[in-house]
Amino acid sequence: MREPNASARRGAVVALAGAALLATTAPAHHNSESEYGPFASPTMYVEGRIVGIHWGNPHVSFDMETTGGEIPAGERWRFESHPISIMIAYGFAREDFAVGDRVRIIGWKNVRGAPVIWPRAIQVNDGPMRSNLRFTDMIDIARGAFEDMNIVPAANLNGSPPQRAGPETVQKLAEMGLLDENGLMIWPPPGR
Repeated sequence: MREPNASARRGAVVALAGAALLATTAPAHHNSESEYGPFASPTMYVEGRIVGIHWGNPHVSFDMETTGGEIPAGERWRFESHPISIMIAYGFAREDFAVGDRVRIIGWKNVRGAPVIWPRAIQVNDGPMRSNLRFTDMIDIARGAFEDMNIVPAANLNGSPPQRAGPETVQKLAEMGLLDENGLMIWPPPGR
């Protein structure tokens, strides 16, 4: 068996060192439901003011000081969301948010007790309450609860595959006539 030459050993050491450095500096990405519970579970309502914006990957997040809702006023919380590309696909843009904006959030509290919320829907100032989760839109539509929530659906809801919303939701959406011939979501329903 041949010994690797010095150049190959140095290359391996540099590669390992680079990988170790990347592992210690790269932000963590995680499964949202493992951090916030199932997206079919009950949500909470929080009001606040944006005090910091982190428009980056792996998750866009906003720091806020609470002003009401189900969390006492004056607390610092973060609402954490999707990567930039998904936020844009859902109809959100960086320009939609500014430090000092009032926000109303419907979402799930972190299951480990951290002061973090994953938003089901976001309202900025006096704008509409906008969905942040197309699959939860599908679950709520199948339950017959979506329209009573007064939430604007995710921008990419129409034409989306519903499988991640679960087999029961897919079956119910099909029964409701809300899937096209390719099994993709039809929203708004025909005739509206």
